[in-house]
Amino acid sequence: MLQPQLNPQSEHRAEPATSNEFQSRIEEYLQGACDTVGIEEALAQGGLFVDVRTFEEHQDGAIPGAVNVPLFEHLEREAIGMLYKHSGPAAALEHGKALVAPRIDALLQHLSAFRNRSLVIYCARGGMRSASVARLLHHEGFQVCQLVGGYKHFRQHVLQFLENLSWPLIVLHGRTGVGKTMVLNRLTPSLDLEDLAQHRSSLFGGIHRQPRTQKTFEGLLFHDFLKIPLKSPCFIEGESRKVGPVYLPNALVEAMRQGRLVLLTASLETRVRRIVDEYRVVDEASRREVDQIICSLKPALGGKRVDYLRERLKQGDTSEVVRVLLHEHYDPRYEHAMRGYQYVMEVSTEDVEMAAKQLLEYRRDLMQDIDNTE
Repeated sequence: MLQPQLNPQSEHRAEPATSNEFQSRIEEYLQGACDTVGIEEALAQGGLFVDVRTFEEHQDGAIPGAVNVPLFEHLEREAIGMLYKHSGPAAALEHGKALVAPRIDALLQHLSAFRNRSLVIYCARGGMRSASVARLLHHEGFQVCQLVGGYKHFRQHVLQFLENLSWPLIVLHGRTGVGKTMVLNRLTPSLDLEDLAQHRSSLFGGIHRQPRTQKTFEGLLFHDFLKIPLKSPCFIEGESRKVGPVYLPNALVEAMRQGRLVLLTASLETRVRRIVDEYRVVDEASRREVDQIICSLKPALGGKRVDYLRERLKQGDTSEVVRVLLHEHYDPRYEHAMRGYQYVMEVSTEDVEMAAKQLLEYRRDLMQDIDNTE
């Protein structure tokens, strides 16, 4: 995190002089002005977004690619909010100015690397935090504007886009371990929902990953859709409504249901090998995670089978664990869930490169059909 810190040199100055100097600088730039920009224009211009909210706010959801330079820490922001509520805006502003004053030089130093970039400053709602930083940077010669409505405006824009989403999709289905993600990574254009969610919907989906929040997931999904030519057929992996901790937008679920479904296939041994290679259960932490997954399946597999799998895991026989889980649990569930699906084609993924080639050829033919009907 680019957290502004006190300037070490300022700590050695006389306190009254330092306070007066900083206060006068704040008064000067607060009285200034800078340009504002709406979210659509800001996204189209391609400037660098600078998020001056707290680290915690940024982690909960941010504009993709934004640099986080918190103006306040979490507890400081709460204190200012309490002052605003109980003592009024003037008292809150004065307290905020006192906190920010010693950090001005550090903030400018952090952002000096972006002096030649067009900066878009935003906070929660386009209020005093972003306005003050934008005015400061404008005063210091930066090319800068403030985002109207802040992150809230971006969030509303994202939700509106996702609610009205309508896109031709080529949806890849297949049993766990068949290599859907491996194939998807070789296709263009494509959307990797599991990567955006930081959770693989396969055997050990959450291992080695830090799942993203709903807001972050939706922001990244919106950002990726903007990169795809409008109405251009896009490859996507078939998912349920929930991927790890996040939910897919209703319109995307419907677009996937209406899409062209492709069934990917591979042998059981190939699938076992791919899962073992991908997740690498080699340390105690990952073994504990897998053990928890096995234990959670006790109602489905029974106590004896779970005990057997835990013992195989303890002995390091991950391949046997995966093989049993696929054959006895995941495959039957998948077959039940996919019953009645109609596929436009079936593609073997034993050779991933060949599978990707077949799918790209199918998309080219589909594009020609679309062009001929328009």
